[in-house]
Amino acid sequence: MTNVVTLDQNGNSQDVLARVKALLEQSTVTQAQVAKEVGISPTTVNQLLNGNYKADPVAMVQKLANWLTARDQRADAPRDPGFVLTETAKQIRADMTYALTTQSIVIIHGSSGVGKTTALREFQRNNNNVWVITTSPSRATMTECMYELAMELGMENAPRLRGPLARALRRRLLNTKGLIVVDEADHLDRATLEELRILVEEVEVGMVLFGNSRVYTQLTGGQRSEDFARLYSRVAKKRALTKAKKADVMAVADAWNIDGAAERDLLLRISERPGALRLVNKILKLAVMYSGGEPLTEAILRHAFNELEGE
Repeated sequence: MTNVVTLDQNGNSQDVLARVKALLEQSTVTQAQVAKEVGISPTTVNQLLNGNYKADPVAMVQKLANWLTARDQRADAPRDPGFVLTETAKQIRADMTYALTTQSIVIIHGSSGVGKTTALREFQRNNNNVWVITTSPSRATMTECMYELAMELGMENAPRLRGPLARALRRRLLNTKGLIVVDEADHLDRATLEELRILVEEVEVGMVLFGNSRVYTQLTGGQRSEDFARLYSRVAKKRALTKAKKADVMAVADAWNIDGAAERDLLLRISERPGALRLVNKILKLAVMYSGGEPLTEAILRHAFNELEGE
């Protein structure tokens, strides 16, 4: 399928301009949006629509025609459903609600790609005073982690020294009854986790630590009794998510209107690979691009999978 439509000098050109005008009149898009998506200036769009374009308009109208065709193809293609409330997402929502309402510490850990980050971001969108930070090797020290939290709290002029920063965070969080969420918490060392534990206890907010299994095993193995006893004893709830559930995959398939047994079975088998639901969603998005607006078949899904895997 091509998005190139060859115009004649009169009929098709007028049809294209009429369609663009109709979209603008319906407030479906703005003139600025059209110009940006087509790749021409707003002035040129205005001149074309009003018949004031001084040069030969064929090339510019061709761009508008291509834009309309691509727009039609996107409209006909299966829609990305966005967030899907899977069984795992429901569990995460319940755990985060518990941490928020009781000002408790919760640990949610497990395999990559099962939907942890997607679910926590959805929870944040639907609740007030939920602050999410993501740690990384460059943001894993105590000062960097605390400063990341300050930025999430809107403290643009937060101190950079550890002591003043800790005191500023306490003043900001006191009486908020909120929830601190740390994604990729497996990057944090004992001292940083202990600082966060003391912080949430002092200001009476909840905290959820998300990460791979290391965030939990470092609390329960080896020197736990010496190094992590105070934190571990205060963890009110723990949840292990070791793999994508079949029900989760089926919920995603339902959201994408994939009903065929062969297609659903293929998605289930793909979810068992590293990346789990994240991989499934990437394949579905690529498959939509290949589908040309047609239903997503097993062949299209397999082609998308092979492309992503480089096979």
